[in-house]
Amino acid sequence: MRAKATGMPVGTVVMAVLVESTPSTAPPDRAPAGTAIRFEVYRQGVRLMKFSPVAAMPMGPESVPISGDIHFRDGLLILDRGEDHAAGLSLLWDIGPLGAFELETTRLPPREKPYILNVELARARLMKIVQKLEDWNLFDFPRVEKYTSRFREAQALFADALGLLHDGPAASVLGDQTLAMAVDLSEQLAVFHADLLINRRRSANTFVKHIFGARVDTTIQNQAYRDKLVGNFDYAVLPMSWGELQPQEQEFRTEVLDHWVETLALRRVPIIAGPLIDLNNAPDWLFVFEHDFDSLRELAYEFVQKVIHRYRKAVSVWNVAAGLPTNSAFTLSFEQIIEMTRLLVSQVKNSIPNARVIVTVTHPFGEYHARPKTSVPPMLYAEMIAQAGINFEAFGLEVEMGVPTPGGFARDLFQLSCMLDRFSTLGRPLFITAATAPGRNTPDASDRSGGKLDPSLAGRWHRPWDLQLQADWMEQFYRVCLSKPFVESVAWGNLADMNPSLPSGGMMDDLLQPKPVFERLKQMREKFHSWHVKKP
Repeated sequence: MRAKATGMPVGTVVMAVLVESTPSTAPPDRAPAGTAIRFEVYRQGVRLMKFSPVAAMPMGPESVPISGDIHFRDGLLILDRGEDHAAGLSLLWDIGPLGAFELETTRLPPREKPYILNVELARARLMKIVQKLEDWNLFDFPRVEKYTSRFREAQALFADALGLLHDGPAASVLGDQTLAMAVDLSEQLAVFHADLLINRRRSANTFVKHIFGARVDTTIQNQAYRDKLVGNFDYAVLPMSWGELQPQEQEFRTEVLDHWVETLALRRVPIIAGPLIDLNNAPDWLFVFEHDFDSLRELAYEFVQKVIHRYRKAVSVWNVAAGLPTNSAFTLSFEQIIEMTRLLVSQVKNSIPNARVIVTVTHPFGEYHARPKTSVPPMLYAEMIAQAGINFEAFGLEVEMGVPTPGGFARDLFQLSCMLDRFSTLGRPLFITAATAPGRNTPDASDRSGGKLDPSLAGRWHRPWDLQLQADWMEQFYRVCLSKPFVESVAWGNLADMNPSLPSGGMMDDLLQPKPVFERLKQMREKFHSWHVKKP
């Protein structure tokens, strides 16, 4: 059943193959088996009778994680949501030399006959490529022919796999080959598209002056640490943790932060302050009010009022809230989440009418929404506050990749580019307030987890993490980010390996010696600054 070349557009051909062949009902001779969606899992053509899925979660429409039970039993990977509705499956999947990434299937209806996971993962990636070729207007672009030719090869290989669904081992081998080809192709497309848009932004002179920043650890009182920041970055992301500034309800400690703010203000380094309210990192004493929203709101109001009054003259941008929709620590209703966001933004605006205010999305892939606990998908939250008349200027976004935490499992450049595109319709600029990847593939006892984070368990981007790969990832991810017309700036998540958020996540080591990622950023900064022309 190899697909024949036709004169039809590649998108038309492949959508016919992918959509029409996607099972929508159970075979007529077999009745649906309850609510379970079953998968056979193969490795190198051999069916696995033992398999432990990693980072597995059910997926709903628009690639939003949803709750459900996933387990492997009797040689089948079973997804059961207790509902007779179509759902997809996402999990960490090894595709050989290209890497191991969090990948997902299309949404599939429950049926008696198991699906072949290898084939369904390939189907989903091919469909996503078609969608992005359309979104990015690349179908008829002159220089994209080599990619569309490669895509036709993947399409034909996938068609062969569909013709062998009765032979699981053979179909799985072709599915694996299709998936590897599609992931490689999609990353190449993401890089090509990024280069294309960067050149357009450069020609239009739409890059801002302050592009490259770094998030600092305010608890580090080291003059050399401060000097490295001031001399090598355009701005600083200055966390203002509620727990550190107000460790007790009636206690307000600002000495450490005061020193940082004073230093940056004297050196005229722009400051993005916050997030001010991140309930996932709230002070311990606040949990007494876990089920008292009125008191929680008032306490948050009082804290923010003190902070903005103290630092209003030094801060350029206020990051007022982060992680509210996750409900990881506090359980708020959807209405309360929106109300809290509105209150915090209004509070800053009432005190400083000309202030620039951002609201941060901390888990853009929304893995937290797969938990049974009440939460709000990240893009639904973003869309709601963008449409609710809340007067803020931009969204913030945190992306930490390469560690086994929700949101931290490895994803390829194509997936990251697609995620960023979701913000394009919200009508607000986007600040990447923390982008980070590990510089080693082993745990680091000196990071904030105390050595609990093992990057080797979170997949890999092409190869196991090392210092050079960290630099490569930074450069490619930054270029993808800055190719988006709505992305204003990007900040690295750890200035140095001094209490980093993930293993060897800093741009410098613990002795403040530059790492390859630092040198690479320095080169990028010089290049982008040379492009910036001051507007009249």
